[in-house]
Amino acid sequence: MTEDASPLIGIFWMIATSEGVRLLAASCRLDKAEPYGDCLTFGLGHYEVWRGWRRSRELDAAARAVVRAHEYEDWPRDRIVFDRAQDRFILYCDRKLMRPKTIEEIQQRFQLPADRTAVEADFHYQSRETPNLLR
Repeated sequence: MTEDASPLIGIFWMIATSEGVRLLAASCRLDKAEPYGDCLTFGLGHYEVWRGWRRSRELDAAARAVVRAHEYEDWPRDRIVFDRAQDRFILYCDRKLMRPKTIEEIQQRFQLPADRTAVEADFHYQSRETPNLLR
């Protein structure tokens, strides 16, 4: 993480495209987040973001092909929130993604400070299939 980088919260998936495995994310800075109890969260859900990507040209062709051919639950997905009471980020994770290299990639993408980030499994974030995503 660079000194001037602001941590982000949001949602993401790990998908397999014709170009390889990649992280697909939607995020915001904390000052744009929505309160949810003691936490700050990204306002949109996985379903809404996936549906929006199906209609937009925001994604490159390889990612767009995956989004249009699959449902949002098919791929391992997660959410990152900021717990204001504990002053830490929480990465709620599909167990399929709980590998050090994958967690490191997610932390880098969202610019999360490792010493203030907890990784927790959540039954809600379980993909339907087990694609060969683990590196």
